[in-house]
Amino acid sequence: MKTRIICILILIFLGSDLSAQYSKTVKNLPQYDNKLWHFGFTVGCNNMGFKIDRSDDFFALEDMYGIEAEKFTGFHIGPISSLRICKYLDLRMMFNLSFNQRDLVYYFMEGDKTEMKNHRMSINSTMLEFPVLFKYKAERWGNFSPYLVAGANYKYDLAADKKPRPEEMPKIKLLKHDPCAEWGAGFDIYLQYFKLSLELKYSVGLLNTLKRDNTPYTDCINKLSSNALIFSIHFE
Repeated sequence: MKTRIICILILIFLGSDLSAQYSKTVKNLPQYDNKLWHFGFTVGCNNMGFKIDRSDDFFALEDMYGIEAEKFTGFHIGPISSLRICKYLDLRMMFNLSFNQRDLVYYFMEGDKTEMKNHRMSINSTMLEFPVLFKYKAERWGNFSPYLVAGANYKYDLAADKKPRPEEMPKIKLLKHDPCAEWGAGFDIYLQYFKLSLELKYSVGLLNTLKRDNTPYTDCINKLSSNALIFSIHFE
């Protein structure tokens, strides 16, 4: 019984001590969230790939055995602006320039179908991105605040019309337009002179980005859509 009482007293003491420390914490930028607009910039990296939906007659195509997508790490940078809608909700708008690479690897059976060969297509993209996201913020705790984001991102591929080099052929091409849905989470850190945000989100392409060329390389695919895992650092 005495042990329980001692434990309870220790917990009460620790709780009061933590509460006292929290009350003594100096809040940086105390009026920051009351402003209507905030501006800054964002940098980050992304791991972008493809979701492949094979055609119904995939294995009926001559010598076709398989196809897979390989992801690579790219990066993005751009300005950011936030509009305060209410205490817990912001509208975030960005204009990003991103650089990405995704590879498609096609596998074929050759000869008497006992040997396998492959053909790799490296698809490089330089994209203009226009994310518009709603940001739902939790109550600020000291100089930290977690949040959730969700919205849409319109991507325009500047490299979609780039002519492949002869040594890259055969090579498929993508459409320029790639609207995506995005969602994720992060947390704000209020520093002395600015706010730093760390964020992780997932992006899913909504349309088929494959440009058909009447070859087995596009005939074997019913739908080719993008996906990406994106890590961003925001400075506002």
